[in-house]
Amino acid sequence: MPTQVCRCLSPLLFLVVTTSCFGETFHVSTTGGDEPTRNGKSDQQAWASLAFACEQVPEGSHRIELAAGTFTATRTARPHSGVTIQGAGSDKTKLIAASDWKLRPEIGPEDDEGQNQEEYLIAIRPGEKITVRALELCSPTDHRITGGLFCRDGQQIVLEDLLVKDFRWNGLRVEFSQQVTIRRCVIQDCSSIKRQGSEGGHLRTRWIADSRIHNNRIESSDGSGYGYKAGGHERVRIDHNFIDTGYFAIESAHESEIGVEIDHNYLTRCISIPKPGQGEDPNKKGSPYSFWIHDNLLTDSYTIEGPRNHLRVSHNYIRIERPEGRVYTQHGGICNGPVSIDHNIIEGVDRGVVWMNEGLAEQMHVVHNTIFCDDVGDRSEVLFWSYSEERLNHWEIRNNVIVAAPSRPRTLSATERGVAAKMSVNGNVLVNLVDPLAGNTTSTKPDARSLGLHAAGNKPWAFYQPVAKGSLVDAGVPVDKPFWGEDFPFAGKAADVGAVESGMPLREWSIPSKTPEKDAE
Repeated sequence: MPTQVCRCLSPLLFLVVTTSCFGETFHVSTTGGDEPTRNGKSDQQAWASLAFACEQVPEGSHRIELAAGTFTATRTARPHSGVTIQGAGSDKTKLIAASDWKLRPEIGPEDDEGQNQEEYLIAIRPGEKITVRALELCSPTDHRITGGLFCRDGQQIVLEDLLVKDFRWNGLRVEFSQQVTIRRCVIQDCSSIKRQGSEGGHLRTRWIADSRIHNNRIESSDGSGYGYKAGGHERVRIDHNFIDTGYFAIESAHESEIGVEIDHNYLTRCISIPKPGQGEDPNKKGSPYSFWIHDNLLTDSYTIEGPRNHLRVSHNYIRIERPEGRVYTQHGGICNGPVSIDHNIIEGVDRGVVWMNEGLAEQMHVVHNTIFCDDVGDRSEVLFWSYSEERLNHWEIRNNVIVAAPSRPRTLSATERGVAAKMSVNGNVLVNLVDPLAGNTTSTKPDARSLGLHAAGNKPWAFYQPVAKGSLVDAGVPVDKPFWGEDFPFAGKAADVGAVESGMPLREWSIPSKTPEKDAE
């Protein structure tokens, strides 16, 4: 009987349908043959190539089973709707491009637009209810073809348990599709070249909706390529992935995004999501946020690149391990907000927390964070920076614990050019800040326990929990609540200072794994 699994990711409703009720099963093996006289319905009648099998198997709930072994592909396989392509396992079944696969000499604009399907091992356009699982997709390292799998105009597409490696532009690419699931895949060295400074991305999705990308591992052995390049999403969850590539971990730039949730990932590089010019209001399509980035482990000092309106960055453990960056950066453009950076634990701040260059940044809420800064010598900068008062409006910096190293005191905000007048700064505990403002508590003791933090137990949440009846408890001032959910019911009431509220249960959170193997519920 068919099995249905339904999970509501508020406000994202995500439906996955799996079935064990197939039509006919067809076989592909290394001892088969691509002759019209074979019907593919037994090992003795097996075909020799996936491309030939996809031509023979009609639309319907059929399965194409690839036996263990290595299959050298000479052309693109194009499955019909309803078909499942099933390998014997990503460590047993390998589909590799032929060493003489014909390619355009260079990546061009047509690759950006996905018009070169004949340079992918598998292409779906259009198609619905198609699954590809349990095999390796690759090409020779000395003749990398453009990509592993391409999908456009798909519905209910599932890509799972795949090893995808050694392609020149994309490992997996899905666009203009709905109800897409990509899970438990390992994607390696799949964005090895650039085109005029542009990157293809190991994983590439554009204009997808009601989809989930989870429990994948994306990495490059030589430090090249973007991890996950995206854009134009609506109601998409990206969770429980490990991404370690040379450039951006996730880039989703310039296009409107509605209800995109990035959570429980381990990312070693930046999340780049700029959309200058304010962009679409996601509330008009039923979501309070464009992006909600939460409960991730983020280790790059250049952590998030904006601007992006209706952005919430909350409950992350930002454990900075690289020099030279700022936690949130806006390189010009107009952003009327709101932007909420709240309830994060941030260790090892390098140059600054928020840095705004040219343009306009309004409705910036930096509240209820616990922030420790490193002594980085001459790289140390103003923690909340904008050049002049014309470039910002209504920056709220409240109820944070902000600690600078005793050997390198920090400046909170620029005091010249009218910047400080555009910031509301109060209710914070400021340690080793050279410009303590009225309405804040100041200290010179950087030790976590002396600040009223528990300073024991697992990081991040237990370690940074306020001590019961300590100086941080109920010491906060009221804050605006631009679009927070019900996870913070203290708006307008007395709340603890810092990222962890002592009166609430600790978040059910652990440091995401570098080896995401099991499905996350």
